[in-house]
Amino acid sequence: MKRSEHKNKEKTEETSSKRGFFYYFDISYRVIKTLVVLFFVTLLIGGSLGTGAAIGYFASLVDDSEIPEYSEMESQIDDFVIKSTMYYAGGEVISDVRSDLIRTSIDLDQMSPYVKDAIIATEDEYFYEHNGIVPKAVARALVQDLTNSASSSGGSTLTQQLIKQQLVGSEVSHSRKANEILLAMRLENALSKDDILQSYLNISPFGRNNKGQNIAGVQEAALGIFGIPASDLTLPQAAFIAGLPQSPISYSPYTQTGDLKEDQTYGLRRLNEVLFRMLREGYITEDEYNEALNYDVTGDFIEREASDGDDTSYVYDLAIKESTKILAQEFIKQDEVSAETLASDEDLRDEYNDRAESALRNGGYKVYTTIDRDVHQAVEQVVAEQVDTLGSERTYTYVDSDDVTQTATMPIQVSGSLIDNATGKVLSFIGGRDYDSSVFNRAFEADRSPGSIIKPLATFGPALDIGLITPATIIPDTPVTFPIQGSEDYEPTNAGPITNRWMTAREALTISQNIPTLKIYNELKEQVNPVEYMNRMGIDEIPADAYSQNLSTAIGGVSSGPAPVDLISAFSSIANNGAHVDPYVIEKIEDSSGEAIFQHQTEETQVWSPQTNYLLLDILRDVHTDGTARGTISQLNFDSDWISKTGTSGTSDKVDDIWYIGSTPRITFGTWIGYDNKVVGLIDEFGQSASLRNRNFWAKVVNRVYETKPELLGAGEQYAQPENIVQQSVLSQTGMLPGTVELPGGGTRSISGETFNEYFNTAHLPQTTTYDFAIGATDEELSEFWGSAGSNNTEDDINNSDEDEDPSPAPNTNETNESAPPEEAVPEPQEPESQEAPETTEPEQEVEPDPEPEENTEGEEPNEDTEETTVPEEPEEEPDNSDEENGGTAPPEDSDEGEGETPEDPPSDEDSTDDNNSSDEPETE
Repeated sequence: MKRSEHKNKEKTEETSSKRGFFYYFDISYRVIKTLVVLFFVTLLIGGSLGTGAAIGYFASLVDDSEIPEYSEMESQIDDFVIKSTMYYAGGEVISDVRSDLIRTSIDLDQMSPYVKDAIIATEDEYFYEHNGIVPKAVARALVQDLTNSASSSGGSTLTQQLIKQQLVGSEVSHSRKANEILLAMRLENALSKDDILQSYLNISPFGRNNKGQNIAGVQEAALGIFGIPASDLTLPQAAFIAGLPQSPISYSPYTQTGDLKEDQTYGLRRLNEVLFRMLREGYITEDEYNEALNYDVTGDFIEREASDGDDTSYVYDLAIKESTKILAQEFIKQDEVSAETLASDEDLRDEYNDRAESALRNGGYKVYTTIDRDVHQAVEQVVAEQVDTLGSERTYTYVDSDDVTQTATMPIQVSGSLIDNATGKVLSFIGGRDYDSSVFNRAFEADRSPGSIIKPLATFGPALDIGLITPATIIPDTPVTFPIQGSEDYEPTNAGPITNRWMTAREALTISQNIPTLKIYNELKEQVNPVEYMNRMGIDEIPADAYSQNLSTAIGGVSSGPAPVDLISAFSSIANNGAHVDPYVIEKIEDSSGEAIFQHQTEETQVWSPQTNYLLLDILRDVHTDGTARGTISQLNFDSDWISKTGTSGTSDKVDDIWYIGSTPRITFGTWIGYDNKVVGLIDEFGQSASLRNRNFWAKVVNRVYETKPELLGAGEQYAQPENIVQQSVLSQTGMLPGTVELPGGGTRSISGETFNEYFNTAHLPQTTTYDFAIGATDEELSEFWGSAGSNNTEDDINNSDEDEDPSPAPNTNETNESAPPEEAVPEPQEPESQEAPETTEPEQEVEPDPEPEENTEGEEPNEDTEETTVPEEPEEEPDNSDEENGGTAPPEDSDEGEGETPEDPPSDEDSTDDNNSSDEPETE
């Protein structure tokens, strides 16, 4: 090779060596640069696409959600559960309404600064910096969710937690979380930070208090754990409370019964964590931290306390029941639901009832009742002191479903109410002997036979009103037979003997004779429907179409009747000038803002004219002076213008119900005693009849009420006599004016003689005596009275004779009562639909007490030495509150709201059938 060629070759190799390094470096650089550019371009495009996809996904999650207006959001945030409270008439607290959560809302400036700082340091250290969310916290939580990480660092701000609790709920889903984020950012634009913090501290759950109740809000937490308001919380106390919302039940110092937990480790460990975070965020100094760390906060926990209202449970239950009904009606009215729609849709009715119950528990309502606390407590105290004097615990046997004979006992029960005549306010009531033994409120829920309490309401009042009778009208207290279509004839008796005297209507009601009452009613029902009068008095349990023609209604011989409060309220109409006002318990209901959403409005219904009413009440004045309640009013420590009426019902072999109701011009108070299930009856005990024991108890209660609040009873007040009431003299024998009487055969008689003065309504003044002047007198009796009915042309003076007639009331005596059954025997056929009729199918009827208390033998049972009664079925433990007809079923199983055996009423001429002919009337004396 040539030298020149060799040099060129070396030069080419050298150049090639140098060119390869830079060349490849340059190429590599360009490629890497291109790749980097492509990577970032791809990343940018991918990120954009990913971001767009994420935004699109977020949008899809919230697409179906309605974005609320700011005002609506604010309203929803503030719509949290607040405890409702019930009050006595004087403003004293009955109890807070038991609820899933107990909460009291307060303003932020009423909270200790420590608790605000502790909550922020623990739950959301960037609270005052973010706009509702912390993006990095959200991203961290999202990554943990996508990677199914076992650990979770959270990501919710206080604003998000508030949204979750009040608006979107706690469902675990991306949709819920997306809505939470969106609404949290929107809420920050609607409310200030302090408003959000205040709502959070009022809403969040804080475990249980020392009563075992679930609590929410720092105020209830402070009161229920440390016994102080939230404004007085110290640093360690505030830190303890601030740690509770993360796991309220675990960290709470109390069990569900309100007892302190033996192990407080979890709560104290959480307390230390809160204190550390407060130190880390600069809310407290290291000295404060150490001092709080060494403080024994468990020494500040308050001891267990019984829930409010335990000693007034009858009042609590009644207030809950009545206010729930009112709220349901208010909601129905707001929604403009028609009565027809409501009546046909049971589910809708249940829905409104549930809504009302929930609102009452959680809506922060204030319920004001009519119950006078001092008076009610005084009444309950007398019940506690005297209930065992009303009657002994009775023992009875029954055969259970396995045909095994069992023995059980039943205590005496009592109920009653005190009502303001003019307004209908229930000032006090007696639900039973004591709440612990039975929560059944007999005053408002028991349907008991009213006995003779019904006589002035169903018979004498209507008869006076239409002018069928005057107080002077004569009615023979003589045997009578009422034909009953499709059944045996009805031959009623009195509680005591049949006197065979012709007595005035005044006397008949004063001594509560059954036969004269039935004779009046028998004629009354042909002219008016007496039940319509009772309906005006609020007694609507007795349907007019079923009972209007039933004779037993006249004397209270119905299987069941109105609740005691309704019967006592009906009687109060007489003390209110003949106008009835429905009894009520709820005066006013306010919502959480203090606005009255319900205010009771009193409405009167005129039952009969004031003139009719005055005549009736004037007769009822005689009941406690000359009649069946003689000696009762004399036990009182004050004087007033009292009217009263006794009542007794039962079957031929036992007494089931004893009543006494009395009224002043201001109030009406009545009591009932008996046994819940009528397997056993009332008997003479402690040397007294059941009626006398009840009346003595009534007097003790009235005296205690007078001692407690004397102005309530209207001592010394008198009933006002209305216009058009006059006194006039009438014949003692006929209750009418003397004069010439036309006889059936065409002759006449002149009658005159001894007279007496009586009150009359000028619309129904006494007329000249007529031949058939006596209500219910038979043709034979009238013929005997007037002499020969066929005489024509004679005019004889018929003078009153003491031998023939004694116009004064003849009280029952011990001797006569011994020969009479403890109640009248009314033939009672079994109802067609009842196939299991008891052997005795008599109605519950009046058994009036002896007007002389010391001689009263009312209620005496056939086997006085034993207190066992054999019955065919197992009794129920509590009244079943059933409204079904009970006639004909076995007594113990036949319990209707505290009742046992409820024999049917005698049929009317209209509704009797051949199917109810099988009445086995017991033989009566």
